[in-house]
Amino acid sequence: SENQNKYWQIRRKRNLKAKPNDFQVKRAKIFSENILHIDKTLFDIGSGDGTQLVAIKNICNSLKIMGSDMDNYACKMSQENNIACHFLKNEEEVFDLIKTYKPNYISLFEVLEHMKNPEDFLIKLLEIKNIKVFFSFPNTGFIKHRIRLLFGRFPLQWIAHPGEHLRFWTIKDLRWWLLFIKIYSKSKVIPYKGIPLLNQIWPNLFAEGSFVIINKDIK
Repeated sequence: SENQNKYWQIRRKRNLKAKPNDFQVKRAKIFSENILHIDKTLFDIGSGDGTQLVAIKNICNSLKIMGSDMDNYACKMSQENNIACHFLKNEEEVFDLIKTYKPNYISLFEVLEHMKNPEDFLIKLLEIKNIKVFFSFPNTGFIKHRIRLLFGRFPLQWIAHPGEHLRFWTIKDLRWWLLFIKIYSKSKVIPYKGIPLLNQIWPNLFAEGSFVIINKDIK
């Protein structure tokens, strides 16, 4: 919709260049700890303004990075941040680009919750040989969201329009979902951010996000 397409215009306004936030820096650190850096390529889906990829580039400076997004304004911002970005006409175009670039790693940071059918998209990605997939979700079970529900308000996870997120996961729901699509045994779930220490003891309540690594190959 028109409102949804204004997400990055509203979030960044005229400031096309921005620094990575704490969440992006933390995700970059987790990502860097789980890859080989030399002569490897990352293809990122839904790169937005490119700041997540800037955070990764700051740590993994030998990694080749290619971004992509269905928002032309977002691609422009990525390019302003010195991140190459493909403008996607549709989701299926991703698979053509993967065949072209043959990346070692694919990432979808804060992206799957915006899709109508993330299960099919993710499973199709995992059918590609010789790749490792990384993605992240907000944790809708985080204490801040529970307090909003306590006072009669739904968790606030949008910028321009309430329809931005089509799907919602708590960390427990995420583990169930990975079992449901039969990739749990290949998955590593890492709760992050939120309230330090408590986010490791009771992550479903005190972690603000989930970082997931899928180890290939799946059957």
